[in-house]
Amino acid sequence: MTAMTALAGFIVTAWLGLVILAALADIDDLRIPNRISALIALLWPIHALAAAPAAGTGWLADAGLAIAVAAGVFAVGTGLFVFRWMGGGDVKLMAALSLWAGPALVLPFLVVTTLAGGALALLMATRLRFVVAGVSEWLGAADLRDRLLGTRIPYGVAIATGAVVVIAPALFNG
Repeated sequence: MTAMTALAGFIVTAWLGLVILAALADIDDLRIPNRISALIALLWPIHALAAAPAAGTGWLADAGLAIAVAAGVFAVGTGLFVFRWMGGGDVKLMAALSLWAGPALVLPFLVVTTLAGGALALLMATRLRFVVAGVSEWLGAADLRDRLLGTRIPYGVAIATGAVVVIAPALFNG
């Protein structure tokens, strides 16, 4: 294993930890700290450089496209934020994760995120949320119980689900 491969593996593991931390922070406080999204975004160029030798000669063009994709997600997310359809932390997290998704995975990432968000919304609209809240309380997860009994949806959980389901396998497999 080369030093660059080890560095890329460490960065991907740190990325996964930050994604999970973002979801947990959103459950806990209905806020995703800016520093988490910033760290996810700042790790991306280091990972891109560490993975560049394996990516071949087109890595710089791929990096430019990933930045363009993230900027587009941020722009659309900002519009959703203006209409209060999405939180600011959610927009920043989605843009940071879109860097990692790049043009090849951004659409599946957004689709899985939307489906996970829809599942959360359905859970919140049914009596099942009271059952899940009761189980959460029994397991000692008071923050999750409180979110389930509240009226706001921690969409960071859906965003993290999209990242773990779509982006993580690509990062860990290649």
